[in-house]
Amino acid sequence: MSNSAQTLQGLLSDPLFPDLKTYLLESTGLAYYADKDPDLAGRIGRRMQRVGAADCQAYLEVIRGGGSELDALIASLTIGETYFFRDRDQFDALRDIVFPDLIERNEPRRRLRIWSAGCATGPEPYSVAILLKRELGHRLHGWTIDILGTDINQEFLARARDGRFDSWALRSINEDVKDACFRAEGGSWVLRPPYREGVSFQYHNLVRHQFPSLVNNLAAFDLILCRNVRIYFSSETGRRLVHQFHESLAAGGWLLVGHAEHNPEFYRQFRAVSTHRTTLYQKALGGEQPFPPLVVSPRPETQWVANANRPSGPLLDEIEIPSSPPSPTITSEAQPPVVAQRSGTDSGLEEVRRLADGGRWEEATRRCGELMNEHRLSPQLHYYLALVMDQMGRHEESEASLRRTIYLDRGSVLAHYHLGLLRQKRGQTSGAIRSFENVLELLAPLRVDRVLDEADGLSVANLKELAEMQLEVLGGL
Repeated sequence: MSNSAQTLQGLLSDPLFPDLKTYLLESTGLAYYADKDPDLAGRIGRRMQRVGAADCQAYLEVIRGGGSELDALIASLTIGETYFFRDRDQFDALRDIVFPDLIERNEPRRRLRIWSAGCATGPEPYSVAILLKRELGHRLHGWTIDILGTDINQEFLARARDGRFDSWALRSINEDVKDACFRAEGGSWVLRPPYREGVSFQYHNLVRHQFPSLVNNLAAFDLILCRNVRIYFSSETGRRLVHQFHESLAAGGWLLVGHAEHNPEFYRQFRAVSTHRTTLYQKALGGEQPFPPLVVSPRPETQWVANANRPSGPLLDEIEIPSSPPSPTITSEAQPPVVAQRSGTDSGLEEVRRLADGGRWEEATRRCGELMNEHRLSPQLHYYLALVMDQMGRHEESEASLRRTIYLDRGSVLAHYHLGLLRQKRGQTSGAIRSFENVLELLAPLRVDRVLDEADGLSVANLKELAEMQLEVLGGL
């Protein structure tokens, strides 16, 4: 018997291997490995050798410690093989059915919000960006397009942000599109800046982290793509995720899943639309409003793939709010924060969250205004208002509300983090770096496994890694 076979057999016979397996499956929802003990043990064994864990008990202590090892293990368990414009029939359906519908209905606010859940190294969200820019750009001039990619694998997310791909990932793109959208560099293909605009990435665990979530920017999407992800989960978990996706869509929003993931029992809340050899799911418009008839224009030749020949709400200016000083520098000798009003707003804040999670931004804004008449010194209220304003594209007002939050509660680590994201979005690099550095300093004395208040499941370790990744992108580390 070889050494590797002996190691595998020893791991499978370890009395705590079942506990390790259970912890992993419950933490990630990866039911794919429920009946694949040898494969799972082999991958765990390689990670144990990397960290010097002698047995399952030692390794359990490592991954329960709240550090990065659980993410490293997940990275070795998940499959990141994907490529641009995978399943071209589905992209035809997006071009011909979904986006024309969304553009027509969203014309008054001129904004689209798109979520690629389980985005791996990024080809899916970037494919959507290329499609919109090249095929529908003439109809989207002056629009705000937000495309968010999330994944459980931090290594994949780092590669997605880099926007660098090998030829295999571009194998379905024709040469004209490849030359227009990418530049060759050192044996790789780097996505050009115009096709990266509006595309962002963040860590998210579909099983463990809450959504819809205003706090984590996971609410009121016009389109959610979650393809070839649910196949890893149990039936029960898959059913729950589909319901959460439904709740995370704006009225009339669309859900796109993989070809192997269609189950009528799971999608009863949606209208099923079959076209282009694929099935799409649409959320009801709300109330008694009927769906408009689907009118599909004659299909032009697909432009992006090779071998394509085949069958605003009211402002709050009138509310008197303390003006905010410059964003404070966090130090270990920082002065005690301003005493803020915290009582009496809980039910109101929950109402704001419900409205915002459902994409009812104007109503959420009005409710914030009403609450501020009585609780104008509530940092949480200013924080939620900032998040709503950001979703509405009112970035200056959002930044002002985040600065007021920090003025009222200097230890509001989530306010510092979102201020960093907003400054990064607005091109304020030095300010964004300062905000993310403040996040790390505030998190430093906290236990890494502590779940942060109002962070919808994010732990200290999760937020620390997110801030560090943002700093790396900005050149601040």
